[in-house]
Amino acid sequence: MRSSKAVLDMTEVFYARQFIYDVLRRFFLEEPSRDYLAYFVQEKLIDLFPFVEESEDIQRGITEIKAYLSKHNVIDNDADYEDLHWDYTRLFVGPFDLPAPPWESVYVRKDRLLFQSNTVDVRNVYLHFGYEVEHKNLEAEDHVGLELDFMFHLNELSLKSLNNNGLKSKANFTFLVKEQRRFLEKHLLAFISVFSEKVIENAHTGFFTGMARLLRSYLKMDAAILEELLEMDES
Repeated sequence: MRSSKAVLDMTEVFYARQFIYDVLRRFFLEEPSRDYLAYFVQEKLIDLFPFVEESEDIQRGITEIKAYLSKHNVIDNDADYEDLHWDYTRLFVGPFDLPAPPWESVYVRKDRLLFQSNTVDVRNVYLHFGYEVEHKNLEAEDHVGLELDFMFHLNELSLKSLNNNGLKSKANFTFLVKEQRRFLEKHLLAFISVFSEKVIENAHTGFFTGMARLLRSYLKMDAAILEELLEMDES
């Protein structure tokens, strides 16, 4: 049985995860909007990134992002904003050959085809948890941004269960943690190292090289965090 202090500590971990997945999903799911960039910069969200002291790669990613933002006014300068916007587009959208395709299938399938068995598997996991892709016939469900958004969704469900009392909520919380660990290991971690390296090698902005480092390092760390939480929950 978890003590009240253990529940409080665990709640803090899941609020930290909510913050991280929110940032990552926004910058990998679609071109960065000016409104969110303004919020990100003005509120100095990069300085709030947790677990910094536990990873040199996360530290390096944050340093790259801060260095880029210190030299480029992506809020008020149209040219700086368009450069950042274009960097996302050329990396993940097109119209030319993509230096860093954002779909899991490209990395785990020999034929690199989308909307095949791997995409269907991800789609079925989404449906099981009531998560629907808005343009599911236009965007493959195994897009890295959607998978990050799904983790954000599961984390929200975990927080709701964690904040409720009772054996049913506890069992549901444990189930959700196991599912997040499983999804990380089977899907995101199956391709995130190669994907992130392609972003780092091909990005034209320190912003996206830094984000790729944060993505790669944090997902590996998160899998270890979830494993540790499950071990604590069983003790």
